[in-house]
Amino acid sequence: MGMLNEWRASRERRRLSATYLDALLQSPSPSDVDWLAQLAGNAGTASRELMFARRAIGLIVAERDALDDRTASDVAHQLAEVVARESREAPERGRKWAERWRAYTGALAVRGDSDAPAARLARVLLAGAGVESPPADAVARATQYVSSTRAQANEALRAVFGVASLPEDVRPSAMRL
Repeated sequence: MGMLNEWRASRERRRLSATYLDALLQSPSPSDVDWLAQLAGNAGTASRELMFARRAIGLIVAERDALDDRTASDVAHQLAEVVARESREAPERGRKWAERWRAYTGALAVRGDSDAPAARLARVLLAGAGVESPPADAVARATQYVSSTRAQANEALRAVFGVASLPEDVRPSAMRL
């Protein structure tokens, strides 16, 4: 691939990543903010944590479900620009995002836990909002939010980057790149 073609391909990947990220950066629904604010006692904290959860889940989806291994990196670079811009406006926000991102990825790294990954992410979401000992119904609602957000992120990922298409008569393991 020539240098011009590489530049064009890189530019197109950045454009697609920005489009995917736009879907992730949408504000949480007022009903979700109201629900979490009732538990956390603060609408601002609830809104921020729901937004952070959308970002984290979107990055996780890009990392795990994208067709191209570079997609997660491209999306992370685009998000880093957004976080840097936010940090210039409110320095605490960038630090808080880094802390929350570590918590979300740490929840997925746990092995041997009987909770489903969505439930572990839900507990991280609730803890980030300040709900340390959530009741079972709060965990269930947060798990529903995580699952719904993951489905939306997957849908956006497929819409932006495409869907894998394999011939029906060939096993995926038989494909050679």
